Amino acid sequence: MKFSGDSSARNASAEAEKAELKAMIERKRRNDFVRKRELDMLRRIRREGLSPEQASALDATSRLDESEVRLTQPPGSTAVKDKIDAIEKQMVGSASSLTRGAVAPRPGVRPPISNLPTLTAQIDAEPTVPMGLVASGFDTPTEPMTLGSAPPAAIAAPNPVAANPLAASPPLVAAAKTAQAPAGGLALAQRALHDLEVSDIAHDPELDEAVIAFANADFAHAEKLLLNLISHKGSRRTHLDTWLTVFDLFRATGQHNPFDNLALDFAQHFQRSAPQWFSLPRLVADTTTSTASRQRDGGPVAVGWVCPNTLDAEAVVQLSSQTMQLPKPWVLDWSVLQVIDADGASRLRALFRQWASMDVEMRWIGGDHLFAILQDSAPVGVRDADPAIWLARLEAMRLVNRPDQFDDVAIDYCVTYEVSPPSWEPAECVARLSGSATGAVSTRSASMSLVGEPVTTLLDENSGGRSQPVTTLELVGQLSGDINPTLESLNAKLGAAEFVRISCALLIRVDFVAAGDLLNWVVAKRAEGRQVSFIDVHRLVALMFSAMGVGEHAQVQLRHA
Repeated sequence: MKFSGDSSARNASAEAEKAELKAMIERKRRNDFVRKRELDMLRRIRREGLSPEQASALDATSRLDESEVRLTQPPGSTAVKDKIDAIEKQMVGSASSLTRGAVAPRPGVRPPISNLPTLTAQIDAEPTVPMGLVASGFDTPTEPMTLGSAPPAAIAAPNPVAANPLAASPPLVAAAKTAQAPAGGLALAQRALHDLEVSDIAHDPELDEAVIAFANADFAHAEKLLLNLISHKGSRRTHLDTWLTVFDLFRATGQHNPFDNLALDFAQHFQRSAPQWFSLPRLVADTTTSTASRQRDGGPVAVGWVCPNTLDAEAVVQLSSQTMQLPKPWVLDWSVLQVIDADGASRLRALFRQWASMDVEMRWIGGDHLFAILQDSAPVGVRDADPAIWLARLEAMRLVNRPDQFDDVAIDYCVTYEVSPPSWEPAECVARLSGSATGAVSTRSASMSLVGEPVTTLLDENSGGRSQPVTTLELVGQLSGDINPTLESLNAKLGAAEFVRISCALLIRVDFVAAGDLLNWVVAKRAEGRQVSFIDVHRLVALMFSAMGVGEHAQVQLRHA
């Protein structure tokens, strides 16, 4: 009986220990939730400054659940208490220092701007939540985590966008610094925050990968991902907005036949009419047609794409993106090409295969020079040369309709690598060769983006019956890479306008770097007391704006068409 009594006591002690551990874990989860809200607010302070209301709220949320830290222990349970204290110390760790450092000032008192960098550095150093997720507008992890310790992989990268290093790019940090600059501008920006309308579209994690692919000009991959979502077995088969996103993708890439096929499926599935077709690249090309042929120094100037000295994968992506909006016939100038690497040749071959099935006309300036570079890069009998260079050369011969030379090169390819060469297939596109650009015709590289002329109108306010002047500008084309010249053009045309609308009806694509620059620009405009809105934005661009946090500082309105 004595043994039975000892066993019962041990079981009771174990159950009590389990109960205390469960209570501690639950308290830990609540405290982590409080910390997460506090960190989110502190990051917002870094971007926008601190209002009296926020200071009061921060003061309320800066206190963790301290009442539960003191556990009520049964007599004689010192060992259990010590174990729980050790675990608590390990789990909370350095969070106490963060809590002490993040105590808000008295309600109604705004911290001086000079103190914000110190607070920002402390926030950045302590938590394990990736700064890119919060600063760029992505969802923060919802699982509890220990501040000051290494996060699990699933928490460190909760979605494909967060895993992308560009999602936490330096422009976002620069945006936060911009928002701290002028104290007067901050006050105006904070007042404007309360008047800012909610954007039409919210972050959709399930579309992140497709949005990334589209932003990187990988249109085929973006299309595949979206079509899988709305397929018969897809998770978004009945989700209307995802279907509309696919329609926007086809219009943004000028794919009429896939659009019509999707429209039939859409009408049968939703019992309603599909959106109307238009080709966004064609509209952009028509807008820039007036600049397609200009005179300079008495000689004609062709507007098109100019090959860089080294043709790598990035240059081919630029070529693919730029031809989308070039006026027809496309003018491609290969005159200055000197080196083509294996990755560039592989992507060039894939692009040539895509063009071969398109009804498009193009003119190659320095086309024979391209063939010479390809031949020199992969001589006959040299197996060290990457086969991709040979295959790109063969695809180029299809485009220029040279079947006899194709057969000769195919035999050389077979001799070099001892494999069967590709067979000849006629191409639908027409590529005509002309001389070097050093002759009578020179080539000017077409701009990827244009800024329209400002138009100022009077817009009635919702209250007071007053009218406010609103300046509207148009962004045309694609925003890719460093867009400082485009932003400088915007600044030059804004004047002193307080209410600014940016029409994106002819905006095809915005990549990560450009979106970061645009976020900086929007934050700077708000700091100046201006209100910026983006109108007529198609869904893939709007989702990029939402992901990068642009929608937190400017209204984003979808194009409803």
